[in-house]
Amino acid sequence: MSRSKSPDVRTGNASFADETAAPIVYEGRAPRVPAHLRDTGREVWRAVWAAGSGAYSPDTDRNIILRYAELHDRRADFLARVDADGFMSEGYSGQPVAHPLLRFVESTEKELRSIETVIGFTPEARMRLGLVAAEARKVAASPEDF
Repeated sequence: MSRSKSPDVRTGNASFADETAAPIVYEGRAPRVPAHLRDTGREVWRAVWAAGSGAYSPDTDRNIILRYAELHDRRADFLARVDADGFMSEGYSGQPVAHPLLRFVESTEKELRSIETVIGFTPEARMRLGLVAAEARKVAASPEDF
């Protein structure tokens, strides 16, 4: 039977996240909602900036958050059209098939998931970003290592 290593000999990643907050990037007001966004996109825009609590910068993060809100608008439009037309439609030979827009819903959701990972909107992404921020603080706190 093997024995576990003592804590001072262990290597690798810690199994828990540092509970200290991520650094503040921006302390001002959130940017205005872009005029071309529709209701869903406007809600998403506001929610992302509010959830960021200063972690996003309007200078560097605005475009990815805009893309995220636009994709939510697109998804809402696709789903509204599917609801209006019905989930099933008639195929080329008259057979029942799923609505053709469902392929676009799926690809839009795939893109949304990738952006959610980048901006820290999944538990795993938040943990990873928190660990990275914790490591940066450790390095900044010990300048004698340079």
